Amino acid sequence: MTATDLVHRPLGGARVLVAEGDADDSVVLTAVLRLNGFDACEARTAEDALKAASDTRPAVLMVDLDLPDLDGCALIRRVRRLPDPPAVVVVTGHTAESVRRAALAAGASAFLLKPADPIELTKLVGQLSEEQLGRKTG
Repeated sequence: MTATDLVHRPLGGARVLVAEGDADDSVVLTAVLRLNGFDACEARTAEDALKAASDTRPAVLMVDLDLPDLDGCALIRRVRRLPDPPAVVVVTGHTAESVRRAALAAGASAFLLKPADPIELTKLVGQLSEEQLGRKTG
């Protein structure tokens, strides 16, 4: 599969919320998702992400663990308590295995290291979106 294949793959506009404190990383992640057919929006703080997740009910939430106002794992735990919570993908620069385990224990569905490969990211978000849709309709 090439990047061109992903651009033309119909993904149904699944909603994805990107919770990323770094403005540059947020813009890049959101642009990659939009380029590949997702309805992506941004939140720069955990509080904004929690409100957006509650209001817009995304299929997937992408979380950086270093948000300015709350630890990413704490955000994941709070989002998991929402009705019909989204799948959660952690995208972080932390390489320690203990960090990965903590994120997964908090409720993350997947863990990617920065910089995330755009093709891997798109495939993962597409797969999780489809699983979320199946869970809602099945």
